[in-house]
Amino acid sequence: MADVIQLLPDSVANQIAAGEVVQRPASVVKELMENAIDAGATKVQVILKNAGKGFIQVIDDGKGMSPRDSRMAFERHATSKISSAQDLFNIRTMGFRGEALASIASVAEVELRTRREEDELGTYLFVADSELKNQESISCSRGTNMLVKNLFYTIPARRKFLKSDNTELRNITTEFLRVALATPEVTFTLANNGNEIFNLPASGLRQRIVNAFGKNINSKLLSVNCETGIITINGFICVPQHARKTYGEQYFFVNNRFMKHNFFHKALTEAYSGLISADMIPSYFLYFTVDPSIIDVNIHPTKTEIKFQDESAIFQIILACVKEALGKFNVIPTIDFDTEDKVDFVAPDVPVIPKVPKVSYNPNYNPFNYSTSISKEDSDFEQGERSHGNSGGNSSQRNHDYHRKEQVPANWDALFAGLEDKPEEVQTVIPEMAEKQEDHQGVISFVQMKGRYIVTPVHSGLMFIDQKRAHERILFERYKETLSHQPAGGQKSLFPETLELSAEDFMLVKDILDDLMLLGFELGEFGKNCYAIYSTPPDLSTSRGKEVLLNLIEHYKNTEGSIRDKMRERIALSLAKAAAMDYNTVLDRQEMSDLFDNLFTCQHPNYTADGKTIIHILKNEDVTQWFK
Repeated sequence: MADVIQLLPDSVANQIAAGEVVQRPASVVKELMENAIDAGATKVQVILKNAGKGFIQVIDDGKGMSPRDSRMAFERHATSKISSAQDLFNIRTMGFRGEALASIASVAEVELRTRREEDELGTYLFVADSELKNQESISCSRGTNMLVKNLFYTIPARRKFLKSDNTELRNITTEFLRVALATPEVTFTLANNGNEIFNLPASGLRQRIVNAFGKNINSKLLSVNCETGIITINGFICVPQHARKTYGEQYFFVNNRFMKHNFFHKALTEAYSGLISADMIPSYFLYFTVDPSIIDVNIHPTKTEIKFQDESAIFQIILACVKEALGKFNVIPTIDFDTEDKVDFVAPDVPVIPKVPKVSYNPNYNPFNYSTSISKEDSDFEQGERSHGNSGGNSSQRNHDYHRKEQVPANWDALFAGLEDKPEEVQTVIPEMAEKQEDHQGVISFVQMKGRYIVTPVHSGLMFIDQKRAHERILFERYKETLSHQPAGGQKSLFPETLELSAEDFMLVKDILDDLMLLGFELGEFGKNCYAIYSTPPDLSTSRGKEVLLNLIEHYKNTEGSIRDKMRERIALSLAKAAAMDYNTVLDRQEMSDLFDNLFTCQHPNYTADGKTIIHILKNEDVTQWFK
C-alpha cells in the first residue's frame, strides 16, 4: 500500500495560514497598521478602494526596512520581534509571529516601498501568490508604503463570501479604531474611495475617544484610575444613561493591545448592577498595564484573546475601581439618613396627566318646576301629612325622610333624564386599572392593567394583550406593507433635528437610507458623520425622530444581514420596535379599543415578528378551579 502522508507545498501552507490570519479586508488593515506601530510610526494613513476589495494601502513614517529585511518579511515565521521561546512571555509589540505578510502575499498581490533614514534609496518589491516577482531600488520617503491589491484572487470562493462594501467598511473601521484607541499618540487617517472617514490627530486619550466617537460622548466619560501590585487600570467608563442594548463601545487594552475578555466584561456589568437594566451594556475604554510575564497573548491567531495568571483577583480589582469611579461622580445613589420633618415623596416614573372630568346634564331641567320633581302620588302623600299638622316629632321626621329618600332621587333623575342612550358611561376606578364598564348592548369592556396589559372578556374567559407588543405587531405589518409598495409621505419638520453619529453608525444609516425614505424618513448629510432629519414617518411624532433612529440603529446592528430580500423586513421590525409605545403609557377607552381592532386586522396577531407572545387567554375553567 502506498504512503499517504506528504508535506504540503509552501503556497498551500501559506493559504491555510492565511485562512486564520486573513479572513476579510479588515484583517489586512489590522495587520498592516500593527506593523506600522511596531515600526515606530508617528503617522499612519489607511487608503481604501471599494472597502478594500479594490485595494488597501497603508502608509507610515516609521523606520523602514533594508533590502534584505524587505525580502525576509514575506517569509513565514520571519520576525524581528522574538528570537527564542522565552521571548513569547515578554511580548510588548503588536505583532510577533511573522505570518502576516506571508499570509497576505499568498492570497493577494502586494507592492512594497520602503526606506530607512540612513539609506539614500529605498526598496520596491512586488510579491504575488507567495512568489517574489520583482525587486528594485527606488526613490521614496522614509517609512513603509504597503499596497495590497486583488485580495483573494487566488481563492475565488473566498472572495465570493465577502459582504457588501458598507458591511466590509464597517468591519474595517472596527479594526481601525481598535489600533487607533490603543495608541492615541499616533496620528491616523482613514479614507475610502477618496472620502475621508477618520482624521485622528495625535492627542491625549480622552480627546482621542471624542474624536473617534463624536463630541457628545465627552460629557458622558467618567475617569478610572487604579494602581495595585498586580495591575494598573486607567481609562474611562460611561455614565449609566449612555448604556446601549448592543455592543460597540466596549474596549479592553492590555499593554496597548486590544483584547476581548468575557470574564472581565462581567465585572463591568456587575459594577453597574442596579444602575442599568439587565439587557443594557455599559460603554468603557479601560487600559491595563501588567507584567508581560503574567499574560499569554499567543492563544488565538488574531491575538484578541489573552490569558491572565490570576483572573479572579483582577476581576475583583476591576469591580472595585469601576464602582469607585461611579460613586466618585455621584452616579450611585446615596442614602440620606437626615429625613426628619421632610415630606416623603417619590416622583412617578412617567408624568401623570390628569383627565378632565366629563359631566353630562339635562339642559331642559327646571328646578322650580315642581311637577318635574315630585309626582302626583308624592304630592297627595305630602298633603296628607300636612293635614295631620305638625304635631309630634315623628311626623316631622317622616317628612324629612321622605324628602331625603324620594325628592333628591327624583330631582337627580330629572336632571339626567334622557341620557341613558349616551355613549359616555360612569367609569369605576380600580387601583392600577382604568376600566370601561360593559353595557347591556354587548359593548366590549377594556381594562388597562399596570400600564402593560389590556384585559377584556371573551367567550372562553379573559384575554390579556401586551400593549407594547401589540402596537409593535401593528406597526411592523404597516411598515412592511409600505416598504413593499410605495414610499410613505413623511411629516416635514419646521426645524430639522441633527443626528450626530459615530463613523460606523453613519455608514450603517447610509446603507439603509433608501429604505428609510420609503418609510417616511428624509435625511440629508449635514457635516461630518451627521444627518439632518427633515421628515419622519406619518405614525411618528416629529419630536421622536432622533430617538427612534438611534433605537433603530441599535436594534439593526444585531439583525443586519447580507441578504437584500430580508433587509427591508429587518428594517420594518427595527423601526416597529423603536416606534412602538412604551410600557406605562396610559390609554383611554377609545385608544384601547382602536389598538384591539387594529391588532385583529393583522395577519398574525398572536405573536410579534420575532416570536414573542402578544395574547394570552385565562380560561373560565381555570378560574373555576381556584374556588373549589
